[in-house]
Amino acid sequence: MTPPRIHEAESVTPRPNESDRLAVFVGSFGGCGFFPWAPATLASAVATPILAWIYPLPEALAYAGLLTFLLLAGVWSATRMERIYGHDPSAVVLDEVLGMAIALAAMPITLATCVLAFLFFRVFDILKLWPGRALERLPHGWGVMADDACAGVYAWIALRLVLAVWPEPHFAAWQALPAAAAAALLLAFRKPLLRRFAKPRCDPRTGFISTPGPPPGRGGRS
Repeated sequence: MTPPRIHEAESVTPRPNESDRLAVFVGSFGGCGFFPWAPATLASAVATPILAWIYPLPEALAYAGLLTFLLLAGVWSATRMERIYGHDPSAVVLDEVLGMAIALAAMPITLATCVLAFLFFRVFDILKLWPGRALERLPHGWGVMADDACAGVYAWIALRLVLAVWPEPHFAAWQALPAAAAAALLLAFRKPLLRRFAKPRCDPRTGFISTPGPPPGRGGRS
């Protein structure tokens, strides 16, 4: 019995142009979106130290400019990638970068705030509180980006509330124990979680070598 194959073109397909390749590179955040397990979580984790290095920015206008750039780059790349991989493909993870950029905007940058922003954003991205689900239905790349922007706003509010009651959050050694327990639970239940929250996995060769349109097979995006 041959193993299942991820999506490939059923016939000879046209080679992608340079704009397609650039869109795939940008939208997948340099290839993070093609990671076989939880590419969205990986992209969020990779984006966090990069943002911690960039932040804080000198003024509100600089934050607005960065977020607008990420939004528009994401809409453009996600729209092109949807034509290659199908609706809201797992390979598009620039939306996670936007969400993390929102969550950490104008925050004090410490290890604790970065970890809390990451955790809050991942939780709200999965829960998709109002109006996240509605925003997800926006056309093309707007829907891909908007729901994660919404999750980033929720994460920003949650972190602000934490800082209001705990102005200088820090981690103690004992806190590694519940974190390890939570990680063990996620590892133990990874299969049902992936079945529940996974999105179609994208073939990294598609978009760089050929450009078929039908959606790919099952895989993880959580």
